[in-house]
Amino acid sequence: MAEPAAPPRVMTRMSRLRALLLGVLLPLLALAGLHWLSLRLGPLNMPQVMRLVDGQWMEDKLGPPPLLAGQHVPEKAEAMQLPDVRTEGSESGWYLLDFKLAESVHEPWLVAFTHNPDLNLYLDGKLLARSQQGLELEPMYRGLRLGSSGVLINVPPAMLEAGEHRLALHLGATGEQMGTLSVVQMGPATQMRQLQKARDFWQSARLLTALSAALLGLFLLLVWLALRQEWVYGLTGVYALSAALLLLPYLSVAPVPLPWWRMILDAADILARGLMLLLVVQWFAPGDSWGRRLALAFMVIALPIDLWAAYHGSVWDAFENLWPWWALGSRGVVMVGAWGVVLRAALRSGQIAHSLAAASLGLAFFCWAYVGYFALIDEGSFPLVDINVAGYAAVVGMAGYVLQRRFVASLRAQARSRQALEEALAERSRELEARYQDLQRSEQLRVAAQERERLLQEMHDGLGSQLLMAKLGARQGMDTDTLVALLDDCIAEMRLTIDAMTVDDGDLGLLLANVRHRLQDRLRSAGLQLEWQLQDTPHLPRLMGAQGRDLVRIVQEALSNVLHHAQAGRVRFATRVVDDGAAVLLSISDDGLGLRGSRREGQGLKGMRKRAERIGAQISWREVDPGSERPGCELQLRIPVVPR
Repeated sequence: MAEPAAPPRVMTRMSRLRALLLGVLLPLLALAGLHWLSLRLGPLNMPQVMRLVDGQWMEDKLGPPPLLAGQHVPEKAEAMQLPDVRTEGSESGWYLLDFKLAESVHEPWLVAFTHNPDLNLYLDGKLLARSQQGLELEPMYRGLRLGSSGVLINVPPAMLEAGEHRLALHLGATGEQMGTLSVVQMGPATQMRQLQKARDFWQSARLLTALSAALLGLFLLLVWLALRQEWVYGLTGVYALSAALLLLPYLSVAPVPLPWWRMILDAADILARGLMLLLVVQWFAPGDSWGRRLALAFMVIALPIDLWAAYHGSVWDAFENLWPWWALGSRGVVMVGAWGVVLRAALRSGQIAHSLAAASLGLAFFCWAYVGYFALIDEGSFPLVDINVAGYAAVVGMAGYVLQRRFVASLRAQARSRQALEEALAERSRELEARYQDLQRSEQLRVAAQERERLLQEMHDGLGSQLLMAKLGARQGMDTDTLVALLDDCIAEMRLTIDAMTVDDGDLGLLLANVRHRLQDRLRSAGLQLEWQLQDTPHLPRLMGAQGRDLVRIVQEALSNVLHHAQAGRVRFATRVVDDGAAVLLSISDDGLGLRGSRREGQGLKGMRKRAERIGAQISWREVDPGSERPGCELQLRIPVVPR
């Protein structure tokens, strides 16, 4: 039995090794590739490209600027280092940048920088470009930076002889905007264009990542607003928007003045780090509470500390103070914690999706550590490219993928729940159908028994009494003709009952036709003439089944009254539709003595009223011609068309 158990252990070890390689080695390889790409596209491969960083700033109010190299700069001028940002309301002034060429230039050079607001550029006192009239822009560089202008300016080789030179950049007053000037780079046109392509590549990557994060964040916030119980979508949306905000300085000038802009960025950075840890704990280790406590403690403690430092202008590379150590250390702990949570989940589950998530967080941490080290600790080793965009893109992509899987899993769970409900509903419907059929059979048996009991009662009261009279008459010596007539009445009664039972669709005309067929010979022998004025009438659901026999009994009783009391010579049957099709009116009239002999209502009339109530009809009597000697009598039976 031990042999079959070996393969699962081998598979587990292999899956753990794969998770370790993907979660640790893959982000290291990705970092190495990004480092190589930044160096390959960067100025290290372009030795003739110069980066002008250090210079001096003097406002116009200090007097005419020294535009030539070697000219004295006023003492009130301020030393500055590019890139530089001037707050709104700053006066116009000059950036003075000196550089030296070891030998004369014999090919076209380009000067590249970004600026805001308007700018005039001078080289050794000669005007190169004026932004008010339109700088000489290269078509390939139309600036991804929002709110600032990126330019490539041609410099004739004759102006770049060996020796000292001075670039003078005059920036107008900022007004309500922020004044900005990036690092100024200049070199051979071929190398500058290649360098500019590299910048465009990184700017495009930052723009694409920022837009993707912003769209994802807005979408997730809208999902959270629609489904408030899904709070994880809301937190992920805030994280994505924070990541997009952290990339905004590369794409736009500061929308608000310092120090408020830096405070906003620091708050976004803290939210992004803390929410990243909080979300990965929720996604990959929901049972761990230490990660949630660490994330919440970091955000609660770091927000006031870092906002205070940003407000007072604390710098990241001033390691003689405690704040840089705290800021870098706390962020590093949170990022390593998030990476460790996902890496542990990948080692436990062996799932490739978990391993790739660990690789994404590992890449984010390595990019952050790489940029932090070479930008703050070992500054100046090489012109650094901020590759944090790769880390943001990896984590935002991971978040989108995790939520996509969560959303799909939720849809699948809903589909399974819907299918289970449908199956349960179908099962319940089958049970109810079976119960309904049982009840229907019980009801049919009950109705059949009730009908049988009523039929037996009618036969007992009608046919039975007539047979009893025939029996008594036979014993008493009743003459043969009378006895035969009495037996004929019994047979007619039985046949009427059977005929009424065969009409089960509420056809009034058929019921009356059966009555006419069975009774017309008897009525004619009694001297009664029958008249039929029947119109087409709809089927009456109220006359289905036993109610049809009730109608036949009403007609029989009416004819019996005519025979025994009216002394009539003619009986007329008529039907018509009344009340705009809502009812059918049955009229049975004669030309006899009328109602004078029927002042008191006997058992026959009471039985007719009772049967009319059972079929939901209204019954009434009236004299046809009240003023004559033989006013006649008319029975009217109003039967509604709709079912009861």
